[in-house]
Amino acid sequence: MKKSEVDNKALTRAAFALLLIVLAIGATGVMLSRKTVATVDYNYLLEPINRDNEEDIQQRRNERDQANRDAQAAHEKVNALLSEKDNLSGELAELNGLSEAQREQYEIISAQYAAALDAKTVALDTYVTAQDTLADTQERFKQRVSIMFEYQDKSYLEILLESDSIAGFFTNLEMISLITESDNQAIQELKTARDDAELQANLALREAEDMEHIAEEKLAQLEELESRIGVTEAALEDISTDIAYWEQREDDLERYSQSLDKQIEDLQRQRTQVPPTTTTKTPEATTPQPSNGGSDPAPTTAKPTATPVPTTAPPASSNGSLSWPTWNHTITSYYGYRTHPVYGTTKFHSGIDIGAWYGDTIMAAAGGTVIYVETPVPGQDTGGSGYGNYCIIDHGNGVSTLYAHARSISVSTGQTVSAGQAIGVVGSTGTSTAAHLHFEVRIWGSNTDPLGYLK
Repeated sequence: MKKSEVDNKALTRAAFALLLIVLAIGATGVMLSRKTVATVDYNYLLEPINRDNEEDIQQRRNERDQANRDAQAAHEKVNALLSEKDNLSGELAELNGLSEAQREQYEIISAQYAAALDAKTVALDTYVTAQDTLADTQERFKQRVSIMFEYQDKSYLEILLESDSIAGFFTNLEMISLITESDNQAIQELKTARDDAELQANLALREAEDMEHIAEEKLAQLEELESRIGVTEAALEDISTDIAYWEQREDDLERYSQSLDKQIEDLQRQRTQVPPTTTTKTPEATTPQPSNGGSDPAPTTAKPTATPVPTTAPPASSNGSLSWPTWNHTITSYYGYRTHPVYGTTKFHSGIDIGAWYGDTIMAAAGGTVIYVETPVPGQDTGGSGYGNYCIIDHGNGVSTLYAHARSISVSTGQTVSAGQAIGVVGSTGTSTAAHLHFEVRIWGSNTDPLGYLK
């Protein structure tokens, strides 16, 4: 074969290969100079990981274990007090010298002491778990960093030149796309772990310190009572406990929930053209105006409906008209009145808390129209007050559902949704100590037990 023919064939193959290259690059819909689809923001990696050092965490583990041992001993003492109420024996026999009123007081304080140690144990365990989760997530993320940076600054031309064929080029692009999607998910998981660790550091440790203070206070009260054995005077002291920070926030949340009663009813009646009820209600609270989120709503005078009579356990039957709003069906807190074991305060829980995790999908419990959306901290895992990011859906016939403490809400006011449609993702915004979905069912604005409606 002549050299000219060989050169021509070589040029032809080169031209054909060049054409395929141009077509391949054109098919990607980008210019040669454009970076790859790996658009992960690695600046986040430069931020310091807000995790306590291992020595501090180990100290908290030791405190948790000791609090758990102390709590078990305190519960054993409480059980002995109750079982030997009429005739104390053993190490409790000396308490027979107390008056009846003093002995009753001793039982109450002992139960509060044990409950405070329980709460301290739970708080410290929550803190340690969050720190461990952050460490595990961070370690997994570090293992991916080298892969991330390998592709972060390569152009499509560089990837093409490194590919052994056009098919290989597309395969590499697909792989990079999958890696990028995984990278974004990994970064979100790292951010969530950090947010949760910070939340627990701020709340769980504060709760542990509060409970430690209360336990010391109760122990001193018990010692004071023991010192009165044989004394005839019944000078009883005030054994009430000062309400701590978190209990005060829960009071605010209860008031906020009540403030929504009238507003929800008005929004529903406006949609259905149903005249308002004529029941006389006493003005008591202020309630926010409807909003698509972001800014603080302007308050107006509201007249909350009468407080319903709730139940603290699942109802005997359900009408099954609503589906579960999350895939997780674990209830961490039921609807109804709850008495705090330490403070002795009684609070009303207007819905159920479902133990979902950050990023879990929130679904509409039934078809309807979104009548309220509030997102004071959009896209954040934590932050804000009250219900945090939440929305309300009207299902007709006076029935509405409320979805609170979300990371984000993906629907807007006036939007029609169908049963099971994704409307947001779970977070821990507002007055919340951990990731979960607070779910309410309201009838013309008044809350009722959601378990009476869920399938």
